[in-house]
Amino acid sequence: MKYLKFRFFIPTIVFTLFWSVLNAQVTTLYGDYIHKVINSTENADYTKSLILLNEIYDGTLLSDNYLIGTIAARRGSTSAGNRLNVANINSSSAYSSTYANLISNDEADYLWKLKTCRYNGKKYLALEVPYLAAYHQNGFQFVGWAKSSGLSLEFVAYEKNGIAQNTSILKEITDFVPNRKISNHVSRFNVLGKVGIGTDDPQADLAVNGDILAKQIKVKTDISVPDYVFEPGYKMNTLEQIEEFVKTHKHLPEIPSAKEVAADGLDLAKMNLLLLKKVEELTLHLIEKEKMLYDVNRRLKKIENKN
Repeated sequence: MKYLKFRFFIPTIVFTLFWSVLNAQVTTLYGDYIHKVINSTENADYTKSLILLNEIYDGTLLSDNYLIGTIAARRGSTSAGNRLNVANINSSSAYSSTYANLISNDEADYLWKLKTCRYNGKKYLALEVPYLAAYHQNGFQFVGWAKSSGLSLEFVAYEKNGIAQNTSILKEITDFVPNRKISNHVSRFNVLGKVGIGTDDPQADLAVNGDILAKQIKVKTDISVPDYVFEPGYKMNTLEQIEEFVKTHKHLPEIPSAKEVAADGLDLAKMNLLLLKKVEELTLHLIEKEKMLYDVNRRLKKIENKN
């Protein structure tokens, strides 16, 4: 009888421990490596919010602060489509410096962003939650390393239905520019989709909103190289015809106008080949003029010799 009671008692303990861990707000997995259910009771539809990550330097030297891990959030339903947002954060603040980067996986143009803010007088690195009218009704969960001399992984709303929230304790929300590098050492890096650099809405396979610096750029194109200009049967505009065209249209034949470039951009491969074509045609015109000039000089010498 005692044996039976003991067998019944062991599963009860295991179940109780499992249930308490499952419902705990913070579960320590190893040292500072934790799982935390982030309390987001302030969250609701039409809410803009931050998640405080760790305290950062604000004039007084700090001890070691860091947050390295993943925040996952889910909203929607079976009928509306379950949408999962994921943010991978790597931040550290110690003494007078702060370093952080962010990799996010989310829907459409709704991006996680790093921010700084002042909360209850302390300065924090924070994560701005991607905003949609529909809120993350399934909440937020974090897994990773976390240590902060202030609050850590605390949810705070700053706007609801267009009205500012928590203004007495939450101030100075500003962008934080990521300053930690990410390196991928791979034999091949494949992206099956559009890539945007400096833009979150790329309109081409690769869209760069900024400068490009390269040692070499090679463009493969199916446009014919205009060596056909040098074929015997090729007919090109006379200089007189080009002059009339330029007077009327204010640009060379076949070359797009300034208005067209402003509207449609500049196709570098096509433009380079068009310019090459114009150089080749110009070269033919020069050769022709050189022959005419040579013939004129020859005739002038004959006249001079006769006189």
